Amino acid sequence: MRRLILLAALNILNTFFPAHATEPWTLYKEHGTVKVYSRITETEQMAVRAVAIVKAEPGALIALLHDEQRGPDWIANCRRLVIEARPSANERVIHVYYSAPWPVEDRDMLIDSVIHYDHQTQQLTISVRDVGGDYPLEKGYVRMENVIGQWQVIRLNQQQVQVTYQGQGSAAGHIPQWLENRLLLSSTYETFLNLASVIQEEVYQVPVETGSYSQKTEEKNR
Repeated sequence: MRRLILLAALNILNTFFPAHATEPWTLYKEHGTVKVYSRITETEQMAVRAVAIVKAEPGALIALLHDEQRGPDWIANCRRLVIEARPSANERVIHVYYSAPWPVEDRDMLIDSVIHYDHQTQQLTISVRDVGGDYPLEKGYVRMENVIGQWQVIRLNQQQVQVTYQGQGSAAGHIPQWLENRLLLSSTYETFLNLASVIQEEVYQVPVETGSYSQKTEEKNR
């Protein structure tokens, strides 16, 4: 039975992040503790992996992701961030509106994020999946598709954590693949440079409290 459960778990992971026929990670850019990597998957899409070491609490990432007002301050090209639904204390449906450089049309993205936290290891994981098909299209925006990813925060010492994001998706619409890849890399790099600064602000240094942390955090940021 345990072997069957393990095999099932591995099959799920391989579905989301296929390991075979995938190129190794290649460094795109780095600055300070921020590094952004890319690789082409077996579906010919570009996946990105971004890493930053910052002076923050593990719960700071949750507080930042749930702060609707500050979204445009750190997410590259973000025009607006809206929390559309709160299915549970550990889950949010987040709607992000992006402005795009001419001649690319503006984009929007709807994702469901689910938080998992291990109190013993102080490791935080936020799984992200696309739910754009569950919501009506917005006039003036091209809906991004097949977005999937994962945030991870690992405590390194009493003061620092490592924040990692790995994911991929499709910009959809009429855009050349080379341009989509270039915009993905540049926006990911800009986003992590901004994140490395903003996430260290005192207002985001809150503990992860299972079942109640998110409401307290959002109230503090309003």
